[in-house]
Amino acid sequence: MAINMSTQNAREQAVAVLMNFMKEMNCWENDFFERRQEGLGRGVDDPELRKKYGEKLESILDVFAVKDKSNYGRLIGLGCTRPATYDPANDEVVALEGSTKEQVFKVQQLAGVETCSKLHLVVRDGQWKIKKKDVMDFNDKWRRSPL
Repeated sequence: MAINMSTQNAREQAVAVLMNFMKEMNCWENDFFERRQEGLGRGVDDPELRKKYGEKLESILDVFAVKDKSNYGRLIGLGCTRPATYDPANDEVVALEGSTKEQVFKVQQLAGVETCSKLHLVVRDGQWKIKKKDVMDFNDKWRRSPL
């Protein structure tokens, strides 16, 4: 995605990337949750299934995220929940601040645990990438979280 000079264009481009990330993660998590529940219902925790979905998750992160141990931390436990962590159809996304090189969005879940997150996107090699995710904890403080 080409980076234009105005902050408004940058925000539009960054939010499009964020929404695509959320869509991909929603599909991954819902599919993984279903397959995992099917196996666990039969008393099977299939390591091949975990490997397959770990590879799928890593490929999503490779496209959308700056590679660091926190962003890729979800690969360690391969957590999946219902409702999914990201739901672009229902989550509220609000632009907080930004420039042509960095944008920050608040994402409020409107279902499930109703987590409030801040996602920081930056331009890397001409592409918008998620630099980090912070979540609001129970003490109303932002803390770093895996994607």
